[in-house]
Amino acid sequence: MVDIWTNRTSYYKYIEAVAAVLDLWNKDVIINVEFNKKLDNDAGGYCSGDKEEIDIEIATHIQGERCTKADIQRYIAHEMVHAKQMLEGRLIDHGLQIGTAGDTQILYKAQTWEGKIHTNTPYEKQPWEIEAYKMEEQVMKDALSCFA
Repeated sequence: MVDIWTNRTSYYKYIEAVAAVLDLWNKDVIINVEFNKKLDNDAGGYCSGDKEEIDIEIATHIQGERCTKADIQRYIAHEMVHAKQMLEGRLIDHGLQIGTAGDTQILYKAQTWEGKIHTNTPYEKQPWEIEAYKMEEQVMKDALSCFA
């Protein structure tokens, strides 16, 4: 059964609802959701981890402005889609890797998506991001309907 931990209890029930919508309840995993005032690159969220533990970071402010509740809910839905992708083994994040080009060492980001390795794929072309953006609104809507 999924265990959910968060430092912002006001969103706990919503996170549970998103997990239910994405059918994550039967997964044996710990999902940590941490809310921070600002994330690197002014991102709305980040997701990392593996099939045993997922870490999600959610921004409460972007470009110095407080995010709306709806924005935060959307970020949660988006990052939880990534959690599902990881738990299904479709997305594997290898993080930053060191490679060599001649006598020079280079740093690159590597992920595996559905068995294909992606290195330094531009954000807007990452298939896991394309899928998450397509799903986030419906996931958010379905999760919020649990409270109606």
